[in-house]
Amino acid sequence: MTPDSALLLLLLFAAAGAGWFTARMTAQRESTGVADANSDYLEGLNFLLNEQPDKAIEVFLRMVDVDSETVETHFLLGNLFRRRGEVNRAIRLHQNIYDRGDLPKTQRNRALKALGDDYLKAGLFDRAEEILHELSGKTEYRRPALEQLVGIYEQEKDWEKAIAMRDQLASLSDAGRSTVVAHYYCELAEAAMDAGDRAEVAEQLRRARAADPGSLRGRLLRARLATDEDDHRLAVRMYRQALEQDPAFASIVLPPMRACYESMGDLAGFEQLLSEMVESRPGVKPGIAYAAIVDEGFDDPVTAACVDEFIDGNPILTDLLEILRPPDADPGTETDSIRRITRALRQLARRNPTYRCQSCGFSGGMLFWQCPTCKTWDSTRPIARFQFDATIS
Repeated sequence: MTPDSALLLLLLFAAAGAGWFTARMTAQRESTGVADANSDYLEGLNFLLNEQPDKAIEVFLRMVDVDSETVETHFLLGNLFRRRGEVNRAIRLHQNIYDRGDLPKTQRNRALKALGDDYLKAGLFDRAEEILHELSGKTEYRRPALEQLVGIYEQEKDWEKAIAMRDQLASLSDAGRSTVVAHYYCELAEAAMDAGDRAEVAEQLRRARAADPGSLRGRLLRARLATDEDDHRLAVRMYRQALEQDPAFASIVLPPMRACYESMGDLAGFEQLLSEMVESRPGVKPGIAYAAIVDEGFDDPVTAACVDEFIDGNPILTDLLEILRPPDADPGTETDSIRRITRALRQLARRNPTYRCQSCGFSGGMLFWQCPTCKTWDSTRPIARFQFDATIS
């Protein structure tokens, strides 16, 4: 017997017990009705024992005799339908419960919540949204309803509504406003950036900063806006703050930062900045090396030294360097071999994923601030290393 069939069997026994108890305790119920109900239970049991769970389900759907004694069984069965992906059946069952005006208000509210879950499972967001808004006015379901509405609006990219729901959630907690709201404003800023509305971009980034002063994404977008407005010094400051906040983003930050210094005619300043960073925070060296390898624009001594150290610290690359070194080469003259290795690594980087979610492991070639798999915000990081096994077929 399958797990679902076993669960249905348990439900059937529970329902039969509830029907027997109701038959004994409710004198007003006609004996023919009880007999018919018990007959239905036995018919469903027969289908289950013969490995016909779908027919057993249909038997339950025919049973409309839902009351305060049997309703729990119907809730369990409806949840099972949803889990099995039979959402239409779950909807029919939960709607049947909700429509019974003689049930307690708590049971009808529970049925309404189950209907909202059914519609979400079916992808019918408009119907789920209507139910969840109603539930958000009920104390018992306010928080879960608001959280589910946030999920709907995030999926629909309706950021203004998502902000409104987050603000309502903040009113229920002492924790205050979620820093995720800053991402919503950043989404609005990027849309305005695509539309060429710089004033709107600046306003949305101001709101993002108010929601989360430490938003890494906000700093990167402010740097982009400053670059578009030829304010390269501000852009450099934003990029530097972002890099200090999370050195893992070196491969994203350093190329546009270098471009800003080049626009100001101050590549020496960029080299000085890198030198100071390497001295104060040695842990940034692998990120600098990776950025220099995947981007051909770096030609300063600091990044070259980081690349050399990166290669020396990898046994595979050091073996390759030894193979490529000419037999009659003088010690220390490995520049051409390092260039060849760097070119090979650059090709390898283009074939491999460049970002990975730290929460679920999803990887890809684009930076998603919200992981498309687990829906976690701020969990994706650049992959500042090379996967050599990807070259083995």
